[in-house]
Amino acid sequence: MDGRSLIVIVTYNSSGFIEECLGSISVQSYTDWKIILVDNGSDDDTIKKVREFRNQTAVFDSNNFKMIRLKKNIGFAGAVNLAVFKRRRRPVRKGDFRYLVLLNPDVSLYPDALEKLAGTFGGEKFSGRPDIGVCGGLVLDYEGEKVQHMAGRITPNFITYHQGAGKDYPLRIPVFNTPGGDIEPDVVRHMAGSSSLIEADYVTGAFFATIFSLFYDSGGFDSGYRPVYFEELDYCLRIKEAGWRTVSNPSAVCRHFEGSSSKKFSKKFYCSYHKNRIRCAVINMDLPELLRIFIPAEIRWLLGGAAAGQAEPLLYAYFMNAFFFIFNLCVRLKNHFILNRIELK
Repeated sequence: MDGRSLIVIVTYNSSGFIEECLGSISVQSYTDWKIILVDNGSDDDTIKKVREFRNQTAVFDSNNFKMIRLKKNIGFAGAVNLAVFKRRRRPVRKGDFRYLVLLNPDVSLYPDALEKLAGTFGGEKFSGRPDIGVCGGLVLDYEGEKVQHMAGRITPNFITYHQGAGKDYPLRIPVFNTPGGDIEPDVVRHMAGSSSLIEADYVTGAFFATIFSLFYDSGGFDSGYRPVYFEELDYCLRIKEAGWRTVSNPSAVCRHFEGSSSKKFSKKFYCSYHKNRIRCAVINMDLPELLRIFIPAEIRWLLGGAAAGQAEPLLYAYFMNAFFFIFNLCVRLKNHFILNRIELK
């Protein structure tokens, strides 16, 4: 495989998982990488465990492993951007890497996962079209028995869901065509080891790869999606506007302990989720689309009872997005000018 990868891991109170994550990287069949680990103000012993593991593992040295320790949590998007754009000592240059790989600290990779993930952008098995801008893989639960994520999808009001979630693994399910996105009739394939790519609206930032120069030229993640959620969807939608595709490669496999740093389906989760969901819609849809598509879908969703028990987080989300509506329209305009400078190579 051609090209070096920059692997960015953002930690926050990740002491229970980070050693296994780093260990799974150290035994990868693909070794042309550099790790930048950004700790987002952890108050547990994450830093201690990272240092101990690095000192005990010959694979990591000062040339391929750097750690940035922050005093406060600046969010996932802000931490990734810091690693890529804002390092004061030895700043990263656009030509230094071919790929950017993002891994959650609670991810454990299968031995060939990085090779399969980065290889999706080129090589013998995946040489069909050169317009793949983002790739994810098959994400299993931490026991490796159930599927968490194969390809991210969104509804008209930007509710996200994961294709294949909850299925037993190993599994046989319909594979989406490339590039059309329609389910193949009467075709069932074993996902692990399949070279078929799945079209996606987005892929999870827990196991995420993109072309480094594309991330660099587009300005990276929008750090306004604090503290987390929707930064990867926003990025995928933006590069789609520039003509790039987002796919999932089910032969690249990892295990993920979902929600280790923030309790999923808690009040805090829903506040961040809905605030960023609506913000993402405002930034990526024009006004007629918001009126014609998003708002009717939102009303149907609310009347359907799916938001039961989420009244307070939703009111918070609606208020915050109303308050920042003009600002978010300015972000949309800025993105438009940036995307006009990005060429489909």
